[in-house]
Amino acid sequence: MRILQVGPIPPEIGGKTVGGVATHVWDLSRHLAKRGHEVAILADNFPDPPEIPVIKEGVKIYGFSKTIVLKHLPSVLLNPITIYKLKKHLKDLMGITGVIANFCYYKYVLHHFSPDVIHVHHLESRFPFAYHVTNGCVPIVVTVHSFSSIKVSTSEQNQRYYKLIAKNLKLSQNLIFVSNSLKAECKQLFGGLKARAWIVNNPIDTAKYCLIDKNKARRRIGLSDETPILLFVGKLNKAKGIYTLLEAVKLLKEKEKKLKLIIIGDGPERKGVQDFVLKNTLQNMIRLEGRKEPFELLYYYNAADLFVMPSLSESFGIVFIEAMACGVPAIGTDIISEEVIPSENFGFRVPLNDSKALADTIERALNKKWDNSVIIQYARSFSWEKKITEYEEIYKNVLKKFKSVKND
Repeated sequence: MRILQVGPIPPEIGGKTVGGVATHVWDLSRHLAKRGHEVAILADNFPDPPEIPVIKEGVKIYGFSKTIVLKHLPSVLLNPITIYKLKKHLKDLMGITGVIANFCYYKYVLHHFSPDVIHVHHLESRFPFAYHVTNGCVPIVVTVHSFSSIKVSTSEQNQRYYKLIAKNLKLSQNLIFVSNSLKAECKQLFGGLKARAWIVNNPIDTAKYCLIDKNKARRRIGLSDETPILLFVGKLNKAKGIYTLLEAVKLLKEKEKKLKLIIIGDGPERKGVQDFVLKNTLQNMIRLEGRKEPFELLYYYNAADLFVMPSLSESFGIVFIEAMACGVPAIGTDIISEEVIPSENFGFRVPLNDSKALADTIERALNKKWDNSVIIQYARSFSWEKKITEYEEIYKNVLKKFKSVKND
């Protein structure tokens, strides 16, 4: 099967932005290639690639090439109706120059790779191009990773993105949600779904995230004492609940609890976090490590006694599963999907924006005896080796349905 993934790629592959979706797109693509499929990625965060396509681990990666766009500008004159439809579809979210450039880019990749199935990641500006450029000639699957664009944007942008997503939902025929809770949120925000929908929880790479010796891990990150370690891995923004966590650590300091919090990640609140640490003299309790590569994260996960991320919004939370694959129990908020923390054998949930409840729960978790083997076993049920067949079955189902309708 020839499968085109439409989405970002991670920095280690050449992407210019970071995020869980980029890692997911790359891992899905390379695991499909290992299974014998012909796979390509239309990577919109990979500008001016050294060659077209770049091939890594059997996956063809089409970066956004200005040369390709300029070369295919004449095709715009042959497709004025499609350009008009795209501009009308996207309205004020993209100017005419962006519409034309993306049209040429998608047109080239779709013609050059000629996929059997297209898998678009995120139900926003990527979908309209895949939908209009293919003009119904190739079946499209869309993974809904989150609705963050209508939560963190300004009210005016919020309304624009809401209308765009609502329009895309009406046009989509095949949807994948990363959790049951995200599907329920979709119905709450937009009403009933006409499309066929599947739930596929985000997988993890158990070769990257597994149990290793805790003492070795601690030495690797420069900690050798027995002080309990809390770990946060995520973007430094308010939506991840970073200030709730900092307030909780401050409360634990006031109770003279001995622990260290290691914060992995970067983002718009980095300076705010630094200022909070200095203002409350938490330098001896908190380490800001910045962004880390997956091979480095292995040591941080294994060094930790507890993973804590009190998110205000989370569609799934793959970092929780990565930590659990290393035997680490987790604390999240009430909005974390039940698939992530199914019971108190794996971690705890706390109310949103409640630093005292979080501090109390951290104490409780550090005093509890956990069965790390049970935690690891559960996390391994999310491995790519187990989940990749679910994607294959969806593609086969979609392609079979598409051919039957086309033949009718």
